[in-house]
Amino acid sequence: MESPAVGSDDDKRSVMKNTRHPNFFLGIVTILLVLIGIGLKANGYREGDYVLIGSTILGGIHWIWGIIDVIGNTDMKAFQKRFWLILTVAIPALGALLFYVLHQTKDKITT
Repeated sequence: MESPAVGSDDDKRSVMKNTRHPNFFLGIVTILLVLIGIGLKANGYREGDYVLIGSTILGGIHWIWGIIDVIGNTDMKAFQKRFWLILTVAIPALGALLFYVLHQTKDKITT
């Protein structure tokens, strides 16, 4: 049986499957709220503080959930798990998003 060609529909589905994770959406919403909060605060709106506080809380949930997902992932080698754990802890908002976008399933190229 031949393996799917690079860029095939099966290959795209395996990458897109990780971006459907609820925590991926939470991370995107968090980043958007941070940008909205900064914009509101920069224009003198007091509500910007509340938006930033809410985005900080959502960002904390996203960060912890991402760390749990990296630790609980069983299809990675030890050095891969360490790499993703360091990246997720060091870059809280983007580390988990990068994990969901770049990490693929078993028997695929993964960092």
